[in-house]
Amino acid sequence: MKTNQKQRNVKIISEIHPQFMGSKDEIKRMILQSKLSGADYVKVQLYNSQKLFGNKVREFLEINFNELKELKSFSDDIGVKIFASIFDEEKIEWCEKLNFELYKIASRTVLDKKLCKKIISTKKKIIVSLGMYNYQKKGIPFDDKNIKYLYCVSNYPTNYNDIKMPNFDKSFFSGFSDHSVGIGACLFAVSRGAEYLEKHFSNNKSMNVNTQMAHICSMDSNELSLLRKYSDDLTLLRSFR
Repeated sequence: MKTNQKQRNVKIISEIHPQFMGSKDEIKRMILQSKLSGADYVKVQLYNSQKLFGNKVREFLEINFNELKELKSFSDDIGVKIFASIFDEEKIEWCEKLNFELYKIASRTVLDKKLCKKIISTKKKIIVSLGMYNYQKKGIPFDDKNIKYLYCVSNYPTNYNDIKMPNFDKSFFSGFSDHSVGIGACLFAVSRGAEYLEKHFSNNKSMNVNTQMAHICSMDSNELSLLRKYSDDLTLLRSFR
């Protein structure tokens, strides 16, 4: 079932990073494929490899300001919204200059209070994953009306047995950030009221690379198309309850 984009109750976020493998041509192909397959948003990660990981192993995956500007223009032209996980304050300045509407705080960044405060101060909508944060003991980390929290299990790939899916209708969580294989867990999340779905995207899931590249737990264009269709169908069925 096809729905107008403005009528969609479930927003799908296609995580491009790091499956583009450092290729600027591939990242554009992935953005285009995500748009054509039904994603509402595409997301990248903005970091300095040395600062974040203490080495330059992931330096080839870094996106500089001019490249980000080009990707923002490309995404705008094809009608899909792009945003980013932010890992240092300089990258907030980049996104503000480019008029980004949305930010992501990754679960590993939640404890960086200074950076998170800076991101929240933009007054933009913010998506926060809590996969590495013990919310059960500490409660929600931020009290701000602009924040949407995603339930997440930070294993690549995530075993279904490790997923304790909340009832989103009765939870502070607004959605699900998925690292499992396939789209079954995402559809289960929709059936329980998820408003947002975030999942890695790949044009080549067969690539034999380490799990940091997340190809094995990514969706391809066919799976994204199915996720779009079945999410729309499920939300319609839920409305009949």
